[in-house]
Amino acid sequence: MNPKTFVVSLNDTDNLDHLLTTCSLFAARNGAHVIGAYIIPSVEVFAVYGGIAMADVVDAQRKRYQSMAKQVREKFERVMALNSLSCEWRELDAMSSSIGREFVDQCRFADLAVIAQVDAGENCGVEPSFAEYVVMEAGRPVLLVPRGKPFEIIGSRALMGWNGAKEAARACFDALPLLPADSEVSIVWVDPQRQRSLAGNVPGAELAATFARHDIRVTAEPMPTADTDAGRALLARVEDVGADLLVMGAYGHSRVREFVFGGATEHVLNNMTVPVLMSH
Repeated sequence: MNPKTFVVSLNDTDNLDHLLTTCSLFAARNGAHVIGAYIIPSVEVFAVYGGIAMADVVDAQRKRYQSMAKQVREKFERVMALNSLSCEWRELDAMSSSIGREFVDQCRFADLAVIAQVDAGENCGVEPSFAEYVVMEAGRPVLLVPRGKPFEIIGSRALMGWNGAKEAARACFDALPLLPADSEVSIVWVDPQRQRSLAGNVPGAELAATFARHDIRVTAEPMPTADTDAGRALLARVEDVGADLLVMGAYGHSRVREFVFGGATEHVLNNMTVPVLMSH
């Protein structure tokens, strides 16, 4: 059953054209309704100097978002109309300065969340930890789209990172309804020799058999490395096979107000070259 409700984050206005083009083409292929979520952060207030409350500079950011709302809405609705998509604009006042927290609330009602890759060195219109927060807290699969260009085809040749963990299982099965009927899937287990008892004689073979019952053309392969980070290895394999989608579990944990990701997850978030479907 194809996903029928997408929610896309519209706050990254500098990269919006590319993100909307990618999202609309993917939604059109699935016949999905698209919710565009544009979030205006509230003013953050801190207690300083013996309890005197002062508004943070988020106030300026809030006013900027308010002034751009009409332009963003027009662009969103225009791109959706180009593909004859059912769509819905949501302009939301956040309860805090966290755009991620408000966006996660919208994700809970959707089949798929779509966001742009965040570059901490640029003003992406969201907090630097936005992607990490959404992936870890949405409870839904998240499609992350690399910055800088649109992607017309997603999932015709998918690479799935597999290691038998629950996060990987969730991501792989979340991806299944997103794959077109003629897709090709490569299931890759990086360094299975580290988990011999779990990997078995043909790492990934059992998952491949399950996918084959869905009439998916699928192969399973081990990928031993010379102690290369798994994220780096997966991205290298994406290039080798010409994949247009990487599927992987997101591994990490929360610590106070931040998320600590595993090395593979962090590397892919920062260096993705194709859209990445992540689940936690």
